[in-house]
Amino acid sequence: MKALDGRLAVVTGGTRGIGRGIVDRFVTEGAHVVVTARTAASGEEIAKAYPLAVTYVAADAARPAELEAVVQAVKALGRPVDVVVANAGGGGSTLVASSTEAEFDAVIAANVKSAFFTVQALLPYMRDGGSIVLIGSIAGSNGGVGAVVYNAAKAAVRSLARSFTAELAPRGIRANVVSPGPTQTAGFDAFIGDDKARLDGVIAAMPVGRVSQPSDVAAAVLFMASDQSRQIAGAELVIDGGMSQI
Repeated sequence: MKALDGRLAVVTGGTRGIGRGIVDRFVTEGAHVVVTARTAASGEEIAKAYPLAVTYVAADAARPAELEAVVQAVKALGRPVDVVVANAGGGGSTLVASSTEAEFDAVIAANVKSAFFTVQALLPYMRDGGSIVLIGSIAGSNGGVGAVVYNAAKAAVRSLARSFTAELAPRGIRANVVSPGPTQTAGFDAFIGDDKARLDGVIAAMPVGRVSQPSDVAAAVLFMASDQSRQIAGAELVIDGGMSQI
């Protein structure tokens, strides 16, 4: 039997990068996935790729009003949600000395607000014993220069998993965080550009000697979403090739 046979999952920001990797893996493991994205073209593409296994909803998870469309899609499917993956996020460069209020608010909304209100909107439709997986980042623990607001936002996401788990314990709903390090996505490629020395530096900092693939992160999310992790709650699983461990 596949790990998610017959289960209903919701994945926000699921049409590219790590989110797409999660959707691909969930479909392979038997789930029907409600996928959100802001870009219609990418949403239509994934729905076409999985016509029987994906329901696409155009929604920005950072805008709570738009999550109502996700709720309506879930209700139309007529069964409870087993897994919620709050994957939507991101953030540009922010410095302590120069970040504006608008930049601060945008990064917090993309990462913290989106995760919180996604869970809040779907909670009434989740089955008891379900699983919430939040996508964090090693930046939430490691800090670093040039992304002060993003780093703080991912630390807050880590905290949400603990509080969700404590509050939802009477329903047996677990919340965990999967925190990637450098992962081969379009954003990572843009960061590296044509700078081979920069890429070599990143790889040198990873004991396993390679950058993670979206499928590596998706495997961890699948584990946290499935019954195989039924005794894990409020925890963080780091997928960074050992980068933050040495």
